[in-house]
Amino acid sequence: MMRCLLSVGWMLLLTVGCVSTDNRVVPVNEQEVADRAIELGVAYLRQGDYTRAKDNLMKALAIDEGSARAHNTLAIVFQQEREFELAERYFLRAISLDPELIAARNNYGAFLYARARPEEAVTQLRIATEDRFYERRAQAFENLGVAYLALGDQDAARAAFERATALDARLPRTLLELATLNFKEQDYTRARDFFLRHRALSADSSRSLYLCTQIYDIFLESNQRDQCAADLIRIFPASEGAKALREASSLEARNE
Repeated sequence: MMRCLLSVGWMLLLTVGCVSTDNRVVPVNEQEVADRAIELGVAYLRQGDYTRAKDNLMKALAIDEGSARAHNTLAIVFQQEREFELAERYFLRAISLDPELIAARNNYGAFLYARARPEEAVTQLRIATEDRFYERRAQAFENLGVAYLALGDQDAARAAFERATALDARLPRTLLELATLNFKEQDYTRARDFFLRHRALSADSSRSLYLCTQIYDIFLESNQRDQCAADLIRIFPASEGAKALREASSLEARNE
C-alpha cells in the first residue's frame, strides 16, 4: 500500500505541480521531490530492494534528467544486479554531468577494479583522493591502494594505504594490507602491530589467519601460531593458506 501511495503521490506532484491542503494550494518544489526520490532510492539500495530503488531513481530522473547523483546511484544498482554494461553507462553519464561528483569517481574506480581494469581504476581513484573535502576520502585511498597492488606497484600501494590509515585508523582492509606489505619487507614488528589492529576490528579471514601463522612463527610464539593454524584449517579448509600449512606439515613429517 505504501508503495502505491508513494507512486500516486509522485505522479500528482509531477503533473500538477502543487498540492491542496485544507483548501489551500501549496506550490511544489520539484527539486525537493527529486531529491527525496533519490534518498528513497539510496535507502532501498542499502536494503537490497533494487526494484524499488530503480523506481525511485527513475522518478528523480523524470523530474531532473541531469541529476548526476541519480545516475551514480542507478549505476550502483545495476552493478549489484550484474548489469555491468548498464552500470558503466550510468557511471560515465554521472561523471559527464558533474565531473566534480567525487563519489561517482570513487564508485566507478571500484567498479573498474572489480572488472579487472586496474589501470583505469587508478585514473578515477586518484582524482577521488585529490578532493580534501570528500567524506569518504580514506576509502578512496584504500581503493587506490588495492588497485596499485593489482598492478604490482607495492610502493604506490603502501603510500596509498598509509594515507588511508592516516585519515581513518579503523579500516580493516587497509590494516591487513599494511601488515602484509610490512611482513614481505621483513619489518616484522610493524607487521604484527598492523595485524593486531586489524584483528581488533575485523573477524578472521583465511588471509589474516595465514598471516597470523607467519608472524607468530617469526616471533617464536608457538601457541598463537598453532591456534591460528588450527582455526585456518578448520574454518577455511579449502583456502590457499590451509593448503600451504598442510603441505608444510606433510613435508616436515617426511623429513623426520
